[in-house]
Parts: sequence; C-alpha cells; structure tokens
Amino acid sequence: MRKQILNLAYPAIISNITVPLVGLVDIALVGRLGSAAYIGGVGFASVVFSFIYSGLGFLRMSTNGLTAQAYGASNFREANSILIRAIILGVLSGLLLIALQTPLERLLISMFDSSPESLKYASVYFYVRIYATPASLAVIGFMGWFVGMQDTKTPMWVTLIISLANIAFSLFFVIYFKMGVKGVALGTVVAQYLGLISSILFYVKKYKSYLSYIDKKSILKFDEIKKFFNISKDIFVRSILLTGSFFLFNIVSADFGDEILALNSVMLQFLWFFSYFADGFANAGGSIAGKYKGAANPKLLKETIKESLRLGLLVAIIFSVVYVFFSKQIVQILTDDVQVISLFETYHFWVWLIPITGFAAFIYDGIYIGITESKIMRNVMIISILIIYVPLLFLAKHYIGNHGMWAVLILMLLTRGIGLKVQLKVKS
Repeated sequence: MRKQILNLAYPAIISNITVPLVGLVDIALVGRLGSAAYIGGVGFASVVFSFIYSGLGFLRMSTNGLTAQAYGASNFREANSILIRAIILGVLSGLLLIALQTPLERLLISMFDSSPESLKYASVYFYVRIYATPASLAVIGFMGWFVGMQDTKTPMWVTLIISLANIAFSLFFVIYFKMGVKGVALGTVVAQYLGLISSILFYVKKYKSYLSYIDKKSILKFDEIKKFFNISKDIFVRSILLTGSFFLFNIVSADFGDEILALNSVMLQFLWFFSYFADGFANAGGSIAGKYKGAANPKLLKETIKESLRLGLLVAIIFSVVYVFFSKQIVQILTDDVQVISLFETYHFWVWLIPITGFAAFIYDGIYIGITESKIMRNVMIISILIIYVPLLFLAKHYIGNHGMWAVLILMLLTRGIGLKVQLKVKS
C-alpha cells in the first residue's frame, strides 16, 4: 500500500510544491519594489483569489472523488462525462467572475480598512489576474479528473508548465517592462492559459480512446449531475469557510498596519508551502480511497487511510525540523524589508507548529474527498470555523494581539484534524 501511495504521491508533490514556489517568487519580486505596501497588497489580493478558487474548489474535489469511484467501478464512460461537466462549469464560472469583477473587487478589497497604498496595489493585481479565471477553473477540473484516474504524472507536467511560465513571464514583465504589480499578475494570466492548452493536449494524447465516450446524453444525465451538485454544494461551503478563515486573518491583520499585514502574508507562505506538499499525499491517498470505495473493498480502503496518515506525520516532522532551523533564512529570501524581518524574530516560532498541528486535517481532507463524504467535511468545517475560530480570532486580536491570532489559527488546524478523525466511518 505504501508503494502505491508513494507512486501516486511523488508526482503530485512535485506539482504541488511548484505552486507555493511561484507565490514565493511573486512575493520576492514585489518585496524588492521598495515598500511593505507592495507585499501587503499582493499578499492580500492573492488570498482573495485563493478565496475565489477555493470556493469553486469543488470543481477539482467533486471531480476527483467521483472520477476515482467511477474508475474503481470500471465505468469509464461516466468518468469521461464527469470531466466534460467540470470543464463546462469551470469556463462558465470564470466568465461570470469576469463579468462581475467590479462588484467583486469592491466587496473583497476596496471596502476593507487598510492603508490606501496596499489596497491600491491589491486592486491593480486583481483587475489583471481576474482574466485568468476561465482557464484556471477549467484546469482545476482537468487536475481533479487526472488524479481521479490514478494519474498524477499528467497534473505534474501541467503544473510545471504553468509554474515555470508564471515565473518566467512575471520576471519578464516586471524586470524588462517595469510593470511592477501589474506585471506579476499578467504573468499568472499568460501561464494559466498555457496550462489549459497543455491540459487539452495531454488529454487528447493520453486518453485518445475516451473521445469516443463523449456524447450529449451521457453528459446531461440528470441523476449524475444532481449527485455532482449535491456533493459540490457541501464542498463549496467547506471551501469557502476554510479559505475565508485565511482571508479573515489577513483582514484582521490589516488593522495592525502594513508591517504586520506584510509579516503575516510572509508567514502564511510557510503554511501554503507545507499544505501543498502534504496535499500530494492527501490527493494520492484520497484517489486510492475513492478507487477502493468504487470497487467495494473496505479492507484496502482502511489500509489506505492508515498508511496515508503515517506518511503525512512523517512529512510533518520533516517540515517542522526544517522550519526550526531555516525559517529565518527563508524569510530573508522573501523580503529585504528590515521591519518585516525584525518582526519575524518575535513571531517565528508559530511557523514551527504549522506542520505538526495541521497534517491530519490535510490528509483527512483528501480521504473524505476520495470517498465523497462531503456532509461530514462541511459540518466539521462549520464547527471549526464559525463556532471556534471566528469568535476566538476577534477576542485574541483585542486582548492578545498578533500572537493570539496565530494561536487561534493553530487551534483551528488542530480542531479540524480531530473532528474529521472522530467522524470518519468506513463500512466493513
């Protein structure tokens, strides 16, 4: 079982790890433009897009779980129809976001109380990057489908293409054309459309025989569409609450000024870096779990869950050790802002705790997605975020300050993992 998980996990890890590296390059680029407001603005706007994409993350998660189960049941026609539905929904959702860009910007950026300079840069970034959404959401659908088909190598190559293109074009636009924040965002737009083209080409090359499964009647099958949306609405609530928790963290951080906002934006990179890495094992474990659920094999399903958790713990220990010894050096790569680096000396120990306290939540997320137990995921998230995290965050901000906010964030990671473990039921 370990070998099976590792064979699926390592390409997912390679692809996932490039995502935060792109974020690090973006932060590093704007971190040398001369003001903490650049970091705060781009960091804030990036969280806005994480919020948007996580809200629509059901395109990947529902597609992944349902495809894995169809694959396990050898229902390849339905597996292919799931992909087509996801792509259509992704493109339409992206076009709707572009049409609503002005009210979205006012709702998610302009209305908040931060420095005018940070909000200005956040808006500049937003109005350029929003044009990547149709491609980004279609790619998300492709990624979920490939993984559900027990294929993590194709998403690895697509993600590498997107990431390298993102870095190259962002550097080109910022350094050669002196476009600043707008150049960083434009690099992302170009890269996402290259990613969509790559996804289509890989599908046609690797799954050419599946083209014969495409038919209108299968794609528009009402019961399957209803099943997709029933799962998706639960995942939508779960994803909005999770990403909203980090979005809220940035909003509250802004009340402390540009330096704390910039510091927390940088510190959250440690969380993204670990989460994308841990998601490699979560995606692999979830995909295999979905396959065994579809094949009606509870024994191997239970073994998959146990082995995924063991590997997740090992990864968490490694990351915690790296953060203990090298977090200060990593921050100095991200920014040369003296105030941000100085503040990190006071807060750095919080990033040490992220991997150990968070790994279970990430692994269980993957498992729940694979077996499509979406209602339990939703309910655990409601309790963790709305009942525990949000009230404590505002209390901590008022009475303890930024240290208290980080303590509440760590507590949220713990409660999610514990809640998902307690609620998991696998039928014999």
